[in-house]
Amino acid sequence: MKITRLLSASLLILLFACNKKENLKSAQSGLAENTQVETDSIPKGEEAGLKKENINLFTLTPKDSSDVAFVSLSDIYPVNDEKDTLVLPNIEKLGKYDAQYFTFDKNYRKRFLSKTNISETDSVFIFDYAKRKLVSFVVKNLKTAAMLNGYSSEGDWPYHNYDFMIGFEINKKYLNGFSDYFRAAFVYVGKENPFSKEGLKPMDWKKVSSKEYPSKPMKSEDRALLKNKLTGNTYAFKTADYQYFLQDYLDTNKTIFCRRLLVADAKTKAIIIEKLYSQSEGTSPAPLNYEEGDNEVNQWAGKLFKNKPAVVFGFEYYSFGCPEISIIDKSNEEIFIQCDNRH
Repeated sequence: MKITRLLSASLLILLFACNKKENLKSAQSGLAENTQVETDSIPKGEEAGLKKENINLFTLTPKDSSDVAFVSLSDIYPVNDEKDTLVLPNIEKLGKYDAQYFTFDKNYRKRFLSKTNISETDSVFIFDYAKRKLVSFVVKNLKTAAMLNGYSSEGDWPYHNYDFMIGFEINKKYLNGFSDYFRAAFVYVGKENPFSKEGLKPMDWKKVSSKEYPSKPMKSEDRALLKNKLTGNTYAFKTADYQYFLQDYLDTNKTIFCRRLLVADAKTKAIIIEKLYSQSEGTSPAPLNYEEGDNEVNQWAGKLFKNKPAVVFGFEYYSFGCPEISIIDKSNEEIFIQCDNRH
């Protein structure tokens, strides 16, 4: 669903853009595969390649203080048409309170799975990249449900179809040890687990001299955006494979307006990708890791997917739209999160 969108207070799990309350010192431990989920298990076989177009990542939302966590797939299952009674039942017949959250009967479930190309034998993989925890559930063992989105309330009765998120219900008891509000959780639905055991690392930025920032011509549109902006601090972070460089650009009030990221091969020093993260109506630069405390982490880098290059993300907060994950290779590929942002 590509409605203009904004996360509600209850949907603060805009993954990495809002995953700021985790103690990342424990994230250096190995990936734990949690299989205490009824009869489900996590596939371990060969790492089958994933095509770019079939990596749909979703988010996980806690349903108030109940024992339910909810995976919304509304971004790939539009519910705009009020006359389409095959998408949702007659909401008014359900009543103001019962309609706020309800599970699907057989016919509505069948329609939902068919339109999203999901099989009963597929699995829902939930990976907390901060805690390195992974659980999976076979679709046939999960309920499909509709939940009133965070920007709708009893005052909006009678509700409209587009007021609802539609997806899978997960029992929170299987998510023990996950990040608060599941803000660091990615969800994938498919045949095989796409997530790498190697995991991600929080980026521990160090201030460096501006002379260390690689000399690479800026794109013309980026130069235009940064016209009359001041150069601020320069930062660097290094792994065995890559060097990451970040340059701040300030507005006239000395506030960070934009950051430019360059990622270079650690051996050849060749620039692989460059990204510009700027202030806009729907985005703002996220604080760098640990700037607001030891538990405040936004930027991550490393191996997220089994058969893709390393990734980097977490440089912006989003009020409109959803964040993306940058693949570190010449393809310049971005994987956008289906975060069901409703504003």
